[in-house]
Amino acid sequence: MFFKLQPLIYSIFFLLSLEAVVLKENWVKSVAWLLIFLTVIVIWPLTRKPRFIALPFFLSLGSLGLLFLVDHIAEKQVFIFLATGVYYLTLLGGYRLRFCITDQTALGMVNLATLSTVFLWFSAALGLYLNFQIKYWIMAVFVATIFFVSLPSFYTNAKDKEARLKKVGGKSQKTESITIIFLNLILVLIMVQFFWGIIFWPFGYLTLGGSALIIFYEFWDIIRLYTRGELTVKRIVLNWSIGLILLFGILSTAQWSLVSKI
Repeated sequence: MFFKLQPLIYSIFFLLSLEAVVLKENWVKSVAWLLIFLTVIVIWPLTRKPRFIALPFFLSLGSLGLLFLVDHIAEKQVFIFLATGVYYLTLLGGYRLRFCITDQTALGMVNLATLSTVFLWFSAALGLYLNFQIKYWIMAVFVATIFFVSLPSFYTNAKDKEARLKKVGGKSQKTESITIIFLNLILVLIMVQFFWGIIFWPFGYLTLGGSALIIFYEFWDIIRLYTRGELTVKRIVLNWSIGLILLFGILSTAQWSLVSKI
């Protein structure tokens, strides 16, 4: 079912919180603390899995950061409704996986929430860097926090593989937690190195955020497929071919400028 009362109520509260920032921009810090409280104290009992706290946590902060950078009211409203939709799917996916770890629809929700959160987090970090010239090491810390964002998707996909094999009576092929953590750390290191380069590209934060998301997806999907036991050379070649085409399309249609325009 796509309708659950608790995730819906929390999502409405999330929407109203973002609307409050639109009315009073100086409420950003207060709303941020309020959403952090909501995530840690209220949402935690909904999923009963500590690792799922990271997705609504960073999604909330990323949404606030990017909302602060959007200028036009109409664009703010569109962004708020899109972010709220993703927020609801994030909570619903975590809630459904609490009862059935092999729920493929819920797994899809978590994967979508992971990619959406990464895009918001990357774009917000780049927007803050370009607007306020924050230090490089702070940017590195921003990027490194995606370790917590991507971890839930890797664990849920690994658990799904184990449950499916057990259900059909197949040989258990458990993916150790240390392996997942190690691969996730490699993903973080790759993205940190990538960010050192793209912050010098002559583009705005949305173009840079979209480019970073494509690179993140390519490596994230390799690890995800590995944890699911579905990694093949054909899938890698296909994904990278599509990713490079999308990256070329974004960069070729972006406005090139020696000074990034926010």
